[in-house]
Amino acid sequence: MALINCPECSKEISDKVKSCPNCGFPFDDALSQNEETKPQQVELTGVKISGGKHKKTALFIILSIAIIATLFLGIKKHNEKKAQLAYQEEFNRYIDNLNTAQILMLSGASDAEGLCNLTGKVWYNAIYEKKDSTTDKYTRPSGYFVSDFNTALANLYDATTTKTTIENIESNQILVKDMMKELQNPPEGLEKCYETVTELYTAYKGLTDLAISPTGSLTSFSESKNTKISNFMDLFDKLDNQIPDKFETNSD
Repeated sequence: MALINCPECSKEISDKVKSCPNCGFPFDDALSQNEETKPQQVELTGVKISGGKHKKTALFIILSIAIIATLFLGIKKHNEKKAQLAYQEEFNRYIDNLNTAQILMLSGASDAEGLCNLTGKVWYNAIYEKKDSTTDKYTRPSGYFVSDFNTALANLYDATTTKTTIENIESNQILVKDMMKELQNPPEGLEKCYETVTELYTAYKGLTDLAISPTGSLTSFSESKNTKISNFMDLFDKLDNQIPDKFETNSD
């Protein structure tokens, strides 16, 4: 048993009594009231809160996203670099083909120009009976001038050296034609070069065909020859100025 103070009269009384013997204050009601007002403990079942685990899961997701994003960007950059290298290789290869086509056409055009010049000279000297050490074997094979310039031209085109020149020109035409097929699909940035090399090929073909098979009168042949040679050289120079430098490639 212990002594307590009555909440009503403040006198000491036993904690076992149901009411204060001095003032009659009921302790049963006070205790009941205290029990009722005491906060009830609520117990949750089936619900577990683990904040640490959620934080770890969120961190894992963030790290996973970061890793995936990094891998994606890395793959993207790798593919872009690979595509760029492939483009540069194609670009450089196309320029090599352009240069090859240029050289081939210049070689064929040079042979054609030489044959056309000789043809015009034989033609002229046969008509006007002009002696010349380079044309006499065609215009006056027997020591006197032939009666018809067509005979002189036939002598020229029957000569072994002329046939060899024509064979060289025809072989050159085949090589150039094959090279033009390689140039049909220019990479981005070289479209203008393809347009010009196509024009150059047309001029080249016209000049070489004229050398192989001269037609018309002496005047029309000479005018056509001069026009074709001039047109070819203008386009050759135009293409030469259009072709850009190749990409530098790493040796390792």
